[in-house]
Amino acid sequence: MREVPWVEKHRPRTLDEIKGQKEAIDEIRNWIKDLREGKRVKPLLIVGPPGTGKTSAAHAIANELNYDAIEVNASDLRDRAHLQYIVESYSAVSLLSGKRRLIILDEIDALPGEGHAIASLVKELISKGNVPIVMTANDPYERHLYEIRNLSIMVKFSRIRWQSVVSVLKEICRKEGLNVPEEVLNKIAKSCQGDLRAAINDLEGLVKGSAELLKHIGEKYGKRDIETDVFKVLSSIFYGENCYPAYLSSLNLDMDPDMLFRWIEENVAHVYSGRSLARAYEMLSLADLMRGRIIRTNNWRFLAYYTQLMTFGVCAVKEGRPEGEKLRPPSLIKQLSATKEMRSKTKEFLEKIAKRTHVSTAVARMELIPLLIADAKAGGKILRQLGRELGIRESDMREILSDIEEIYKLEAGGKGT
Repeated sequence: MREVPWVEKHRPRTLDEIKGQKEAIDEIRNWIKDLREGKRVKPLLIVGPPGTGKTSAAHAIANELNYDAIEVNASDLRDRAHLQYIVESYSAVSLLSGKRRLIILDEIDALPGEGHAIASLVKELISKGNVPIVMTANDPYERHLYEIRNLSIMVKFSRIRWQSVVSVLKEICRKEGLNVPEEVLNKIAKSCQGDLRAAINDLEGLVKGSAELLKHIGEKYGKRDIETDVFKVLSSIFYGENCYPAYLSSLNLDMDPDMLFRWIEENVAHVYSGRSLARAYEMLSLADLMRGRIIRTNNWRFLAYYTQLMTFGVCAVKEGRPEGEKLRPPSLIKQLSATKEMRSKTKEFLEKIAKRTHVSTAVARMELIPLLIADAKAGGKILRQLGRELGIRESDMREILSDIEEIYKLEAGGKGT
């Protein structure tokens, strides 16, 4: 029989079990209170980064109300005929259970082309006035969610503090009868960047690896204040016989994953050859694909796959032991060091644009900056207007955009996306 993944097995069933979101849970309880008192409530829109408990909260609401949860997923939202069926068929009370119903529209920001269809569905369900609606989204300020935001009460979930993540991991270990060193749990919690789902997946992947892996975890992280440097990580990847330690050592490395990727990419051709090199490049290509998905979707659950492919993957494909070769830093490091001040100004500029336009800095970087660069070359009408709103002179705006173009070219030269 297929084993239930831990993220499902240990999913919170009540609002009290959801960690790190006290203020948001209080707001949800007020919404539930109004619903119980028979008031006509707006749909509830729960927003926040991946892995923070949004979907769990939606189902916990149904559990606390003793309602049947009717979850409508992304594929359903693409099907106009099915949307109409939902509107026409879902009455307030289930004929089978006799319970009232709660409709959950999960990850509504995942389908930019369906924003209007979702808004129309919500409006029709609201007009019926008999079925409460809970929606979830990672980024509520996506343009296609404008109508939905205006129809809803928005509750914000934040990234979960690593201490709260550790608390959850400890409880899972207790229930599973595991004795995992606290240093391991701390490292997993800190590296997941507030994504509890990713942390649980990492913990499950580690402890189910093998008995030898568990022994290695205890030996490696049972000591405090161990600092891994990048050369040790690279040696573990390129020359190690057991590849899981290569992945584990990367978790203990105080370095951005993209920079680790560049170190591996720079050195692999000097260490591997032939079939091993070709297969290593396949692993790096797959890792880069995961990185692209993180950038496009802002979904950090792909970070674990990104790291595993570039470390465990590159380690696992080698045939025989490579010849010893002096490891070297990527040439990009010197170039990035030279542009440090330029990149600092760029970051500040991106943050201002993101705040003004109500988008994330990632969206500003990937979507708005290219538009501004094109506008600047076409006369700069939008550029001047935005400059007035931000209090930045047009000449300074053009200089910043020129710097950004240089940085983009530099990064593209270092590694394609």
